[in-house]
Amino acid sequence: MPDSQHSFLNISLPDPTKQRRQIFVAYSYRLYPSKDYRRVYENLEKAFNVKFIFADEKISNLHILQKIVNYVRESKFGIYDISGWNPNVTLELGLALGMNERAFIAIDPGKTTIEEVPSDLRGVDRIQYNSYSSLEEQLERLLSQEMPPIRDPEAESYLPKLQEKIIELVEGSNGINVSSLAKILGTNIDIVKVAIRPLVGVSVLMKGNRRGAKYYPNR
Repeated sequence: MPDSQHSFLNISLPDPTKQRRQIFVAYSYRLYPSKDYRRVYENLEKAFNVKFIFADEKISNLHILQKIVNYVRESKFGIYDISGWNPNVTLELGLALGMNERAFIAIDPGKTTIEEVPSDLRGVDRIQYNSYSSLEEQLERLLSQEMPPIRDPEAESYLPKLQEKIIELVEGSNGINVSSLAKILGTNIDIVKVAIRPLVGVSVLMKGNRRGAKYYPNR
């Protein structure tokens, strides 16, 4: 068998140890400014104590393809943003599905309509968004489900319990900010930000700009 065929077959051989808090992310670098798009993931990375891995090279040879295969296999799951139908993202998603690795599709319908998605992909779990903020909210829900933002990843009830404590502290105050909440709760600010966001307008009210915002009971 020619050496080139041996090289191709090697793609399926490595079996790296799974990194429980590592997530592979594939998206079109041409479609989004890298700094803006990745900022969403950077915020969540700090809050949930996870590591997002991006493939920065264009898939142009088997060496790079092998590296991406390793990323996919060693990550707990992958997020594949198929907005714009980028060929590299499509290939990476195909590799993940072919290796029976967990995959979540992300898509901005404003850039690629759902009807354009092949029917065999419509059953794959999907994150649908129309802005960076809505992408962050969808990813928060996913990470809260898959990777609670704590040292013990098995304690899946952490976020709801933290939210209960936040509500109690807000109700017992005359206005309290995120840094004060984090100090009282003994956790970091990023986790408090993630926990309190879904409560705004429901259990608590936010007044002031984001940096200096204070939270009050929603009565």
